[in-house]
Amino acid sequence: MFELQRSSFDAQDIAQNNLQDWLRGVVNNLQEVEVSRTLVKTPLCILTRDVIPSGVHPKELDISWLTKINFKQVSTELELLQRNTKLERENKQLKKELLDQKLLLLEYKTSTDAKLEEARIREENLIRSNNKFREEMRNTNKLLHEMMKMLHKKAKP
Repeated sequence: MFELQRSSFDAQDIAQNNLQDWLRGVVNNLQEVEVSRTLVKTPLCILTRDVIPSGVHPKELDISWLTKINFKQVSTELELLQRNTKLERENKQLKKELLDQKLLLLEYKTSTDAKLEEARIREENLIRSNNKFREEMRNTNKLLHEMMKMLHKKAKP
């Protein structure tokens, strides 16, 4: 992508330099250029017959630099760069949303883990309490059983 961008910028710089050189030549020969206005007040126009001396044949003009510039390619590359910029913005937005989702997930996981630990502790306490109650009930049953035996023995004489 960087190569594509660099080649686009290089081509653009070359085209801009060539255009500036041509414009400097036009400015240098400004005395020979006739600027005319029509009665309808249209923008200024430069007549080509006044810019190009009559002794120069059109085939002798060096406009080969125009053929080196592929405007369609430059515009396509510019569109690609613009689309890349848009995709980068969307990518940043999606990364931000993903980070937000990860934070929410982390908060949910932390809260769930805390609740699970609390439930585990409650369950352990209930099991201990239940076991303690069972042991007390066994002891009570043993005492009742022994009391019944003693009462039964006293009742039998």
